Amino acid sequence: MKKLFVIVIFCAFFTGLSAQTEPATATEKGEKATTEKAEKPLVVRDRLIFDIYHSFWMGTPSQGNFKKFNPGFNVSAMWDFMLPQNKSISFGLGVGFTYYTQYSDCIIKHDIASDLARYYILPEDFTSSDEKRFKYSRVSYMNCNIPIEIRYRHKSGFKLDIGVHVGLVAGFAHRYKGENYNGVEGEYLNYKNRDFYNKQKFSADVYLRMGWKSFGIYYSYQLNKVFETGKGPKMNPMSLGISIALF
Repeated sequence: MKKLFVIVIFCAFFTGLSAQTEPATATEKGEKATTEKAEKPLVVRDRLIFDIYHSFWMGTPSQGNFKKFNPGFNVSAMWDFMLPQNKSISFGLGVGFTYYTQYSDCIIKHDIASDLARYYILPEDFTSSDEKRFKYSRVSYMNCNIPIEIRYRHKSGFKLDIGVHVGLVAGFAHRYKGENYNGVEGEYLNYKNRDFYNKQKFSADVYLRMGWKSFGIYYSYQLNKVFETGKGPKMNPMSLGISIALF
């Protein structure tokens, strides 16, 4: 009897031990995977975005003729973190590069005597439609930034992004191609000037994207001026264009 009792106890102990080490069922695996998935933020949707736009320049000299089309672009590589409690709203974070242009009949230089960046309007005979004596005068303005945005996605495909770019100014340059405007006849100039010492080191702009699936419209407004206060034109860009999300 004692032997039978010992055998029963041994079998019960072995069975319990086997149950503890038994592989998880499909249901248990599914529940575990769901739990782990819920704990980790999802990184999906609109991860590489191109914005192509025209910039309206605020604060430029009224005497100058600033062109109607100033093309530029913005490219952003983004991570999309979905909120677990609301799949329609997510948080976007990434890195980006922004490029602006400004075409005009003006020359911008850094004046050493006054330590100011100034615009100089080209002579009238350079800009007349009958005999235009220069090909273009262009300003390029670039910055590297961190885009931060709140995203809304509807199941129909409609989407809305509201965000801010915060970054460092990567460059400001003036390019001129045309006849010499200093009175030297017959001389042709083709140069790029990067000697601007009073530009802001940082940039910040607010932006909005609205559209359907991979396409939309883009609007941005730079909050700070390009140059330091009192050191140059009080100008900043406002841009409007289209947006394309590749994947």
